Amino acid sequence: MKLQVTAACLVVLLMASEMVITSEAAGCDIFQLVPCMAASKNARVTPSKQCCTNIGNMGKGLVGAKCLCSLLNHPLAKSNGVVPRIALAIPQKCRIAVPKGFVCQGIRVPGS
Repeated sequence: MKLQVTAACLVVLLMASEMVITSEAAGCDIFQLVPCMAASKNARVTPSKQCCTNIGNMGKGLVGAKCLCSLLNHPLAKSNGVVPRIALAIPQKCRIAVPKGFVCQGIRVPGS
């Protein structure tokens, strides 16, 4: 029984580390969205300065837009109640340019 639990824990850790490596390899870090949590759940909340800085640091133009879009699919974003339509409005609220016509998860990003 103990061996099964250990094996199951190892599999979960490997899967989690793979998600982090994949995100970081793409230049994205899900933890950069932590200061954006309130603004990504409620459209009436203004993103904090730290949130805007972190979104801006994801990259300019298409790189940053793709990064944010990929993070919205991350299991941690989903499990924490991030609403993609609301989160995708954060770059516009932070005055960060998004490529014209950029679509993420079937949603046209505001300001694009």
